[in-house]
Amino acid sequence: MSASFATSIKRFAASPAGLIVLGTLIRIPQLWHGLNEMHSFRQTQTAFVALEYARHGIDLMHTPLPVFGPHSDVPMDFPLVQAMAAVMIRLGAGAASAERAIGLLGFQVTAILLAVLVSRWHGRCAMLVVLALFEFSPFALAWGASALIEFPALALTLGMVVGLDSWFRNGSLLGLLCGLPAGWLAFLVKATTPPAWCVLVVISAATAFVTTRSWMRSVVGLLPAGIGGLAAAFGWARYGDAIKERNPLTVFLVSRYMNAWNFGTIKQRLDPLAYGNASARIAVEIAGPVGFGIVLAVCGIMLAPKGIERVRRAGWLVTAVVAPLIFFNLYYVHSYYLIAIFPALVAAVGLGIVAVAQRSRADTARRAVILTAIVAVGTAVPYNVLQWLVPPQPDAGGRRIQAATRPDDLIVVVGCDWNPLTLFDADRRGLMLTNYANVDVWTRENINDYHYIYSCDQNLKVTDYLPRDHTVKPTSEPGLWQIAPR
Repeated sequence: MSASFATSIKRFAASPAGLIVLGTLIRIPQLWHGLNEMHSFRQTQTAFVALEYARHGIDLMHTPLPVFGPHSDVPMDFPLVQAMAAVMIRLGAGAASAERAIGLLGFQVTAILLAVLVSRWHGRCAMLVVLALFEFSPFALAWGASALIEFPALALTLGMVVGLDSWFRNGSLLGLLCGLPAGWLAFLVKATTPPAWCVLVVISAATAFVTTRSWMRSVVGLLPAGIGGLAAAFGWARYGDAIKERNPLTVFLVSRYMNAWNFGTIKQRLDPLAYGNASARIAVEIAGPVGFGIVLAVCGIMLAPKGIERVRRAGWLVTAVVAPLIFFNLYYVHSYYLIAIFPALVAAVGLGIVAVAQRSRADTARRAVILTAIVAVGTAVPYNVLQWLVPPQPDAGGRRIQAATRPDDLIVVVGCDWNPLTLFDADRRGLMLTNYANVDVWTRENINDYHYIYSCDQNLKVTDYLPRDHTVKPTSEPGLWQIAPR
């Protein structure tokens, strides 16, 4: 009886459902981690909006981010993920935990859709290897339950690919009706995620056409997906720009000023060394050890038994390459942008592992397990593993502000660059002034509404950020001053 039960457990653990359940369980403790970790600026920016929604009502046409003033509206990505987290906050969850839970939900929906597509295109063995890499690689352990919108956006993007693939292959009306809205929402929620994945949509249409010879299916699937997605992204960007233009502190976030930040400059693209950042991160954090996974992916393409299989295998790798080439500077600056291509990379690597393992008819499964373990262990950079295992310490500045101020006090924050972490951890609204904000903020904001100023940089002269007729008085907390008229 016990032996039979143990066998059942082993079989379940090696099944797709078992891998997903185990991958969820090992991330549950992370849901109670704070957000003072890698890329805290982006995580707290997301969670802050969710917290404001929970307290003041959900309005998807407005994005409250109270670091540009207590009533600032800063539409960037369509705030669907934040609204979902706000519902959980209203039910009693903490802001960080709620946003992490929605992130984990997006991660596992992505896992399911990735498993469906890989199984459909490449078979069950490939699906199990890819799913294992997706769930248990250190990069996924670090970011799978993060307070980011990346994995929910990926879930929508994979929903687009899987749904449209069903339409192209079988004429599934349900696939079309699910795939198109999922794609449009993906372009709204995170416009930088779905463009590269359109490579797989095109490959799906092309390979299905070889069998179906149906131009109608291709046109009906491709045109609405591409045109509708771009229209949604540009329409939302235009709407958001009109709002951000009204606040001098958010003008720098308007699209026309963000082109170089998003896409990079020509000079940057012509510099061979500029390609090193993203390439090194991929080779070390995802396709390791030291790019060994990329070698396996290329081997998988070369060992493909027929043309359609080769095109599909290559499509995963091309998807992973296209995204950094489009949004060049974003991938150069921020490692978390690799989340958008992480499923494509692990799919390419996993297919390579299976192809190499199948070259030997004996012990194919054992060889696949060994190669999968080599890739997973070989990418175990310490900071990713520690982010998963170790709860971060709260932000010291946030705790100081919280200890010395009242919940309704508005705080001016300087010297923290662009990072809402301090105000988020303090649970205070306020005004975050960066060193590069060359605007006269006090023509818009009333200085008398702000009672304190906090500096993350103790060398800054905080009075330089205040009107000339105001000064500061020290408090008991380092870095925190009380604002007072002269």
